Amino acid sequence: MNALPLFREYMGVGLLIIWYLVALLHLFWTEKRKDRRILFVYVPLILLVLFFNPLCFLIFQRLLDEEIFYRMLWLLPVTMTLGYDVVRICQELQGKKRVTFGAAAVILLTISGRLVYDSPYFSKAENIHHVPQEVVEICDCIEVPGIEVLAAFPPEMLHFVRQYSSTICMPYGREVLLDEFSELEFVMHYQQVDVARLAELAKAQNCHYIILSAQKELTGRMEDYDYEMIKRVGDYLVYRDNSSDFYQ
Repeated sequence: MNALPLFREYMGVGLLIIWYLVALLHLFWTEKRKDRRILFVYVPLILLVLFFNPLCFLIFQRLLDEEIFYRMLWLLPVTMTLGYDVVRICQELQGKKRVTFGAAAVILLTISGRLVYDSPYFSKAENIHHVPQEVVEICDCIEVPGIEVLAAFPPEMLHFVRQYSSTICMPYGREVLLDEFSELEFVMHYQQVDVARLAELAKAQNCHYIILSAQKELTGRMEDYDYEMIKRVGDYLVYRDNSSDFYQ
């Protein structure tokens, strides 16, 4: 993969970045103040030149990976540039033209993106921690202060667990959210869970706990593999590996 496909992924639905590039070009030709040209024009252009430079891409690809290189685009002041350019144009207009342009800009920018809260990884705050209450109760159930606990969580809980507890570790991380599944997570991901394979993989990675949705269909009994269901929290079942030498 080269820089262009990465930039297309960064664009998302595309329109906001198009408006940003339009605003960048407008400021390039019209902005006279040196300090603002540095912030809104020169720095972003340097970043874009580096990003699309094949040699720079090759160096980053060898030293790090494409995901890290992609994060260079986070440095682009997209929101600041759009806001500044719209306000600047409004100040130059008078009367109805100012009102019309301002309203049109707000409407256009609003419909050019997607509501971030539509993502399944956002939920209404249920507690002061701003994570689902089920995550809080499960973590409190298995957490041992000062000791790292290894637990296999469903993918929809991963980043919430990371926010809530620093002592509960997982055999896989955020790569699952990018559809880069490990074999263990693959087994847990299916609606019908192969209990024998799940137990084998979890024990191989020394998982102390497995958390499964109660809606999953199990091809066997977890108890036959030395797992004990210690708690049900909402729609989730918490299983503890009693064969492990780790005890809460």
